Amino acid sequence: MIRRSLPARRHIDHTGFRSLLSDRRGVALIEMAITLPVLLTLLFGIMAYGQWFFVSHTVQQTANDAARAAISGLTKNERYATALKTVNVNFVRGGMLDASKLTVVVEDDGTMIVVRLSYDAAQDPVLSTGLVPVPSTTIRRSAAVLLGGV
Repeated sequence: MIRRSLPARRHIDHTGFRSLLSDRRGVALIEMAITLPVLLTLLFGIMAYGQWFFVSHTVQQTANDAARAAISGLTKNERYATALKTVNVNFVRGGMLDASKLTVVVEDDGTMIVVRLSYDAAQDPVLSTGLVPVPSTTIRRSAAVLLGGV
């Protein structure tokens, strides 16, 4: 039978370990590595939703203005032309949105004017980052106005 002696227990000096635990160098770097992704995601979320609300509000307000302006026309053709002109003026004056990505539909049945706008924001640089999910990038809004009369 072969007997082996166990190695003698060595005394472990805990002073090095304690000094490692009390060393505060690099803590800020580790904290930043943990919090920076969360903060950047929050920042991009604020930017993306802010842009989405801006585009949505602009399209809705343009539809409202176009429907309101179309009341002034005496015929269907005048109302249609006035609504289109108002949409174009609002988008050109605003300058932030691309009018070529806007689809305009004006419905006039003689008693009510409905202006329907659809804006394709899929190529918007803020909305297309993919870092945070946003509502649909095709924004559809409409406004309706009753034609008055006696």
